[in-house]
Amino acid sequence: MAGDEENPMKDLEMFIKELAEKNDVDPQKAIHIFKIISDPGNTEGYSDDDIEALTGYRQAEIRRILRLLYDARIARYRKGIHPSYGVARYFWSVDSNSVNYMLLKRKREVLEKLKQRLEYESSNEFYRCSRDGSRYTFNEAYHNDFRCTRCGSLLVLEDNSAIVKALREVVERLEREIEEDERKVYSS
Repeated sequence: MAGDEENPMKDLEMFIKELAEKNDVDPQKAIHIFKIISDPGNTEGYSDDDIEALTGYRQAEIRRILRLLYDARIARYRKGIHPSYGVARYFWSVDSNSVNYMLLKRKREVLEKLKQRLEYESSNEFYRCSRDGSRYTFNEAYHNDFRCTRCGSLLVLEDNSAIVKALREVVERLEREIEEDERKVYSS
């Protein structure tokens, strides 16, 4: 996630993919519909009929995906009246303010996980099996007489300073990025 700071659209697509998978929806269709309703050239929004004509997807699938995007505060709708039938129609578009807030929230969640991992890596001593690569904390290694539980090989002390350094750099970069994003989001 943090590696794609140049393209927030990729973060958003990843979020939509995960959201779709959790809700038994085809992720590619969800991303496709998201891309359609995020068209900045269409200020009126797209009805589910419009989306069906553009994609060939079934109405039930389209409505389910739109509802999913709406519940995640990615999409919004406006209600209109069908010109021929006089029934209510809904025109869907992306709620860019909510998307920006959601992306910022997601970056904060990633930052928190990275900080936890950095703390874990910084506060532990690790041992690795030279045969199968299994990794153990000092306590785990100690309780197993510094032997691999999988193959019985002797464990060797691992130098994780490169991991700590890389994590620290990613955390610092993400903190700066979040700070910049907050200025943009909260100043608009």
